[in-house]
Amino acid sequence: MNRLLTTVLLLGIACWMTSAHWQHVDVAKLEHKLHLHAEVLEGTAPDPYQYKLWIIESGLDGVAHVTGAELQHVWMANTLLSLLFLVFMHHLWLRRLVPWRAALFGGVLLGALGNALFVIYYHHTYEFWGVGLFCLLLAAIHRDVAWWKIALLCLVTGLVWEKHALLAVLWGLWQLIRKRPFVPSFLQGLVMLAAALAVPLLVRWHLGADRAHVDGDTPLHVQQWLKVAWFQAPFVVPFLLILGTTWRHQPVWVRLLWLYLPVLVAAYLSQDYIVHETRSFWALVPVFTATAAVWFHQPREPATLPAPPR
Repeated sequence: MNRLLTTVLLLGIACWMTSAHWQHVDVAKLEHKLHLHAEVLEGTAPDPYQYKLWIIESGLDGVAHVTGAELQHVWMANTLLSLLFLVFMHHLWLRRLVPWRAALFGGVLLGALGNALFVIYYHHTYEFWGVGLFCLLLAAIHRDVAWWKIALLCLVTGLVWEKHALLAVLWGLWQLIRKRPFVPSFLQGLVMLAAALAVPLLVRWHLGADRAHVDGDTPLHVQQWLKVAWFQAPFVVPFLLILGTTWRHQPVWVRLLWLYLPVLVAAYLSQDYIVHETRSFWALVPVFTATAAVWFHQPREPATLPAPPR
């Protein structure tokens, strides 16, 4: 019964997110999507869109030609399928940490964060496949799956994403914390890192790197810091507070994943990228929801009644 209830609730969360994305992105931004799609297929899209979108947009364009469906409908189907994949992989990740009720709490939180982001941000066709595969990687690493299987999954994830590359480093740190041999762990981590970066680097080499950039012209003194605070503080601070108050209860793997926050911020600032766009930090969402789910699962102090008067 619990499994059926969980499935129905997860389907509801995925459909809820899909409806919001259809309304705020797939329909509202259709002209922009069509223009960018044409640029990607022609090889004239700016950096980084050309590289990040080339594989999936080529595939979706092929689906449209084979099925005879309109491209808009193919995009909408891609949104539904990728969000279903994300929601269920996200639940699989949280179930490695907490019981089903706490995992469902994390799923509802995922839906709330997604809906809020869809209202204010344009999202690309590859993003939810990437985050879903990222969740699968988090679960596999926490389950201590064989390193070569993780490397293969890193390679597959590279077809649609690149932010999972840091997991190879964090996996190595986790191995050292658990007193695993240094040299084998180091070499295996290098293979994982190479697998994670292989497809993104090959695509960039294949398409050529000499093209205009859509970002990279916003040094520290030009960043809109009030806008950064307005968008990022509500996104990050609540979960930082949860982490601080539940540090002892958080699994070591979840604690290590919080290193994504300073690394992503440093990477964006070092490249003069804007940092107010929360959609750039989707890799943090499964970390935030895991932290909150562990907090939700914490044993509560039993309520006590006042002593009767004597």
